Amino acid sequence: MAFSACKQNNTQDSSLVFVTIEPLKYFANEIGGDKFKVETMVPKGGNPETYEPTAKQMMRLSQCPIFIKVGNIGFERTWNERLHQSAPNTMFIDSSEGISPIESSEHVDDPHTWMSCDNAIVIARHICNAFKQQKPADSTYFNQNLNRFIAKVNLTDQAIKGMLYKSNTKAFLIYHPTLTYFAHNYQLIQIPVEEEGREPSAAQLKQTIVFAKKNNTKIMFVQKEFANRNTQVVAEGAGVKQVDINPLSYQWHDEMMKIAKALQ
Repeated sequence: MAFSACKQNNTQDSSLVFVTIEPLKYFANEIGGDKFKVETMVPKGGNPETYEPTAKQMMRLSQCPIFIKVGNIGFERTWNERLHQSAPNTMFIDSSEGISPIESSEHVDDPHTWMSCDNAIVIARHICNAFKQQKPADSTYFNQNLNRFIAKVNLTDQAIKGMLYKSNTKAFLIYHPTLTYFAHNYQLIQIPVEEEGREPSAAQLKQTIVFAKKNNTKIMFVQKEFANRNTQVVAEGAGVKQVDINPLSYQWHDEMMKIAKALQ
């Protein structure tokens, strides 16, 4: 487990944990139970690619012994140095360490590692290790919670495989490519409209539509943070049904199941 840490100062709250996004808060709550108070840096409805923390959040972070980050999303890259400077005594946890990166487009690794059952278990183990380091007397409690969480994730994984096993839908459209790891786990083709954060040209939109039709695509996943005119253009051109999803939701299991059901 990779982290940077110093001795705690007297102003730290030993039970306070910061995470980048709501899914990590869910994982942390599942493992930490009533032993930690978990706060999210990027609030509901915020964009983790462009979010800027408030002065109050930076102050709270400096009082926090543990900060759990996804690993390499936009906000974390942009603010990495300033976060460390603001919280020199905080242990920073890269929850995606050990996860093999997958490209969502050429030479661009997808940072949305949490949208995978396999990866969720890796992330949960990192969180558990950090909690045991902070509160070693509660290690048994954290291990028990981890085992329960893993069992729950495995059930979710089995349910998704069952839904997708006989499905004729093997490809899906999505504006912002957040489901690269989901697609990899279940042998699906993710067709992103946007690449590297750039708006597609008219020619690229046409190519995307042609490719989607060629792969008998029936679904386009839409996130409200990225929905725009191009979303409608591609959906109408490819003749697909739009399905709203929220990979940033605290309800991680529900979102994973919702995506699978749409692809049945």
